[in-house]
Amino acid sequence: MGMGRYYRLSKKITEEMASEILTETLGIEDVQKAEFLEENTKILVVTEKDKYPEVMTRIVNIFSRIGKGCELSFAGFKY
Repeated sequence: MGMGRYYRLSKKITEEMASEILTETLGIEDVQKAEFLEENTKILVVTEKDKYPEVMTRIVNIFSRIGKGCELSFAGFKY
């Protein structure tokens, strides 16, 4: 199993946005797990440590596009 990292969303997104973001995020080859937490204000992303830069670049773009400018900020590790 890879390593989990939490990211906080910069703005509120709709359920529809969250669903679409999750579908696209889980479609990324190296993403082992992704789930929204705390009423869609945080997301947990699990991948291999060395895959994070590449994976998160793609996820940040997905959030920006679907979430209409929503940004992510690192919020901690999941152990």
